[in-house]
Amino acid sequence: MFDDPKALTTANWQDISAWLTFFWIYVPVVFTFAVTLLTAHAIIPSLIRTGHIPPGTNKLRVPMTAFAAVLFVVAAALMVMVVITAQSVENFYDRYLF
Repeated sequence: MFDDPKALTTANWQDISAWLTFFWIYVPVVFTFAVTLLTAHAIIPSLIRTGHIPPGTNKLRVPMTAFAAVLFVVAAALMVMVVITAQSVENFYDRYLF
């Protein structure tokens, strides 16, 4: 069987806090990446073709794609940090569902 659970130390709570901080920063970054890419490559071209916005708006697609690329790099770095900090949780909780 498993060992009896022990009280978490201050260091354990700091590890949990770091993990949750990186995770909660990651979520809006990925959401912003998705919305920016969707807008640049689906919504803007569609609205230009239907005539709802002027064709000059097409110039916004390149900066939006560049911004999405920056967000992708930030999201990848944050995911690496999430994985690294999640490994410290194993110090006090070694039971996994899988």
